[in-house]
Amino acid sequence: MDLMPPDPLAEESLALAGISSASVQGRVSLGRRAGTRVLRLGRDPDAPCVTSTGPAQAHEDFDLHANLFVPAEDRARLEQLCRYLLRPPGAQDRLRLTGDGRILLELKSAWHDGTGHLLFEPLELLEKLAALIPRPRINLVLYHGVLAPHARWRRRAAAYEDSEVPQETPPRPSPARTASVNFRVRVLANPATGRGLT
Repeated sequence: MDLMPPDPLAEESLALAGISSASVQGRVSLGRRAGTRVLRLGRDPDAPCVTSTGPAQAHEDFDLHANLFVPAEDRARLEQLCRYLLRPPGAQDRLRLTGDGRILLELKSAWHDGTGHLLFEPLELLEKLAALIPRPRINLVLYHGVLAPHARWRRRAAAYEDSEVPQETPPRPSPARTASVNFRVRVLANPATGRGLT
């Protein structure tokens, strides 16, 4: 009996599912080094494994680490957080091509085990970048409350300070009302009596 639900990514693209799985495990999926670990330079082999700390939530391949709080009035820290969230996955100035054709990625700060650089074959780096691309038809940003797509106050909440608050749009007439106006037919009328049902 199979207890695991089917993986939609594996059903859509087996290669992309394998690349994503290998990336999460820190392994190589394609090329002559397939199945081996990503080469890490400066690593202490006896260093203990360190996991992330703080409140965390994982859902459908996304990890949320909610260990940061920025007060609403601290605009400088809020801007810094937004810039951090919108940064690219890797800075180009930390990528170098080695003499033997491999790519050396310098980490921004050393990991707890001392790893300061990752060494990739070109295909391995492309594989890791492909794993970062979000799957098609997946919403990356979800809004709730007044910012939800069909919230009544969304237009007011999302209006900028210097712009006018948009007026509420009048409710659309029902299809029965539209048909009665356009075709002069009482759609919701009882055929026996001719009186309206609403």
